[in-house]
Amino acid sequence: MIKRTENINRLNEYFGKQSELSLEDLRNYFRKREPDLLDSTIRWRVHELVKASILHRTGRGTYELGSGMPYLPELKPRVMKISKFIQKNFPEVAFCAWNSDLLNEFAQHLSAHPIILVDVEREVAESVYYQLKEEFNGVFLRPPETIINEVLPDFRLPILIRNLVSESPLNQLNQLPLISLEKMLVDVFCDMEFNYLEGSERRAIFKNAYFKYIVNENKLLRYAARKGRRPDIHKYILEGNFMQQKS
Repeated sequence: MIKRTENINRLNEYFGKQSELSLEDLRNYFRKREPDLLDSTIRWRVHELVKASILHRTGRGTYELGSGMPYLPELKPRVMKISKFIQKNFPEVAFCAWNSDLLNEFAQHLSAHPIILVDVEREVAESVYYQLKEEFNGVFLRPPETIINEVLPDFRLPILIRNLVSESPLNQLNQLPLISLEKMLVDVFCDMEFNYLEGSERRAIFKNAYFKYIVNENKLLRYAARKGRRPDIHKYILEGNFMQQKS
């Protein structure tokens, strides 16, 4: 059984403020005390440290110490109500409902016109739209950018039905789907609903998200690839140096 406090203290003492650890770094750490330790034993120990949230995977073969927090957003009651409604009426459908003002935690300026985004499987998006229209006001199905900019500000927490990209990275809380930080960042980078954040505002969101929470870059880049933007966002992350800012 892992002794959590002892492991964290030893790892912090050994690695100091090193922001990212490779598997080779961890091999050296374990073999400094036990030179003949087998690779299989080291991999098992790393696996156990990840399970205990003492290490967090940030990429393929890369880790960071568990000083950051996992991202668990607080959804608005209206979003929770929408999620439960969809889950009840479309129990087999993959979806994710979230409110755009979750970005206020990371942005420089507060959003003046927050929206609710309901990402749902393409095949049932229209059915979900018509069902939600019967229960809620201000529901829009894949509206163009002109409608988003000119019409939506007249509504309080309008609901946008969008297509859920297959294999979107989602979490779960109380048996409801929950947006992951990786999905949020990619959507902010790629989707026209967030074009207004281009420039310094978007950089602040990425910088603060990477600084405050654990970001699984493999998961982020896989999702970006599904949206056809992996090279662009990878370059953006490298140029922003977001991964190294905790050191």
